[in-house]
Amino acid sequence: MNHMTLPYSLALAVGFLVGWTPLGMAQDEDTASTPEASHPIEYQADSCMEEGGWTTQAMRECAAQAHDDWEAEIQRLTTMLKRVLGSEAREALAVSQEAWEASRDADFAFIAAYHVELYRAELGSGSLGPLGEQLHRNAVLKDRALQLQRYLDGLEELEAPPEDE
Repeated sequence: MNHMTLPYSLALAVGFLVGWTPLGMAQDEDTASTPEASHPIEYQADSCMEEGGWTTQAMRECAAQAHDDWEAEIQRLTTMLKRVLGSEAREALAVSQEAWEASRDADFAFIAAYHVELYRAELGSGSLGPLGEQLHRNAVLKDRALQLQRYLDGLEELEAPPEDE
């Protein structure tokens, strides 16, 4: 068994248990069997898990670190947006961020309740259950970070000088 087979199998098992594809595991049908992370935080989490030998404890610690990294990324992107937006857009961003935080908290509550149901059905018991729950939470944070990044990217495209022909 090569070093990529074990983590892929573990990640697929977690994905099966939680109904979600873990970090960096989504692939096109034409893609080779080695998955690639699509964001530096995912890459770091995948590298961390590999360095930890893909043990359950290492994966849980790496997923927890990724959670913190996503939170910091959301804060960084929100701060960057606040710096470049006008006052009306900044106020709208603040309202949006408050609404997202309430939605995030509701999503986290649902994720916790969902995993309780998995445990009751004995589908999420054992040491991989908490990892699956953490990966679900990370996905919520990742979605917001990517959304904020798209807003910043859109502003950069508006401000980019025209290319010389």
